[in-house]
Amino acid sequence: MAAKVRKDADGTYWVVVHHKGRRKKKRVGKDRRVAEQVAKKIQARLVLGDFDMAPVAAKPLPFSGFSEEWLRREVEIPIERGLEGHHAPGTARIYRLQVDVHLVPHFGDADIRSIGLREVQGFYDHCIDTGRLKSAKSIDMALNVLRLILSHARGQGILETNAVESWMAGRPRGRSSSVQKVASDKVLSAEDLAAVLRVAEADHPRFYPLVLFLADTGTRLGEALALRWIDVDLEAGTARIARSFSSGLTVGPPKTGRARVVELSTRLRSVLFDRQPNVFPPPEDATVFPNFSGGMLIPVYFRNKVFRKIVGKALGEGRRFTPHGLRHTWASLHMARGTPLKWIQEQGGWTTAKVLLDTYGHFMPTESRGFADALASPDGPPAAPGRDAVAEAAPGYAETAAPSGSSIKAQSPTTPRSPIMHLTEPPPFLRNSETSTTTGVTLRSRI
Repeated sequence: MAAKVRKDADGTYWVVVHHKGRRKKKRVGKDRRVAEQVAKKIQARLVLGDFDMAPVAAKPLPFSGFSEEWLRREVEIPIERGLEGHHAPGTARIYRLQVDVHLVPHFGDADIRSIGLREVQGFYDHCIDTGRLKSAKSIDMALNVLRLILSHARGQGILETNAVESWMAGRPRGRSSSVQKVASDKVLSAEDLAAVLRVAEADHPRFYPLVLFLADTGTRLGEALALRWIDVDLEAGTARIARSFSSGLTVGPPKTGRARVVELSTRLRSVLFDRQPNVFPPPEDATVFPNFSGGMLIPVYFRNKVFRKIVGKALGEGRRFTPHGLRHTWASLHMARGTPLKWIQEQGGWTTAKVLLDTYGHFMPTESRGFADALASPDGPPAAPGRDAVAEAAPGYAETAAPSGSSIKAQSPTTPRSPIMHLTEPPPFLRNSETSTTTGVTLRSRI
């Protein structure tokens, strides 16, 4: 008989008791000294014969009540109080939907401690048999919410293992994935993108800067609407994406929870220069793309009253295309033109390059010949297939027509240049101006 301290992979200490041929574990926490003290007390009781291995009947914990408490404490209350790091309101609605429509109807009042591998497999089989969750992505979403609930129970010491994580570890790799490739109908060609920008500039000049910002930076609509002038540096040609206007309800962190800096194209800098406030420094809460009264522009209004009309006139009334499609278009066009993956990932805010490749990799040009002698050449690998091969692999992406009628040439994948286009003469907003003594960049004075 003995009581020993053990540490698992995540740093949690357990006291393991061996007594009369039986074994029992007790979770203590992250403090080793506390675990050792508990082990000493149990060891003393073992020596005195005062230790009973018979388990004490635990009070049932219905899944329905526990999942509701998790939703309120971990998801909804932090949003209501504006606590740092809270979930986006849209995410909270998805979690609520999964719990109320799929998880609670299946598990009901079953004790949460009884949910093991067999129960998780039973839920998966139920989804497949009934067809209520029609896609692998939908099933993954429901299982992910169940995993979060069980992780919360494990963090409280109610469960020793997370059955969903164990179930996923035993599944064949690639069986299902929440990452799906973007379909071609959700992406505009270079010509269609130019048409959208032309219509936006001609018919909706007030909202044209917002459409151009989405098209040239690949940001999400909520991130663009939450952008403030204090985050924009037109001299450096950058904008800091640090907030997101989620579902038109609350302003919080971006989707990934991390701020990032995006580069601004020359044409975008020119448009924003004419829109910036006349006071310096600008008001701290002044947004770059406000509504008519200077407040936050509601996403639903922009989608339905502005962007839908632009798409209808530029591409035809039957074409369905959303503002988020501009993000897909931005990424796919850059991928097709050989822009460095790391730059696309950091600019667009994807968590990893793998996510970017899984989603948009099929838009990359493929060269299948010409590299067989790359290792045998004494002077290093031969040059990669030229621009003609890229143009053949990605027809329609050779150049992008700008709204003004000019064009931006595509870059070769082997050309070590910045994705921001290089000009032989200053852009319009840098002409007839005076030079900054601090950076050497020429800026036009605003009077």
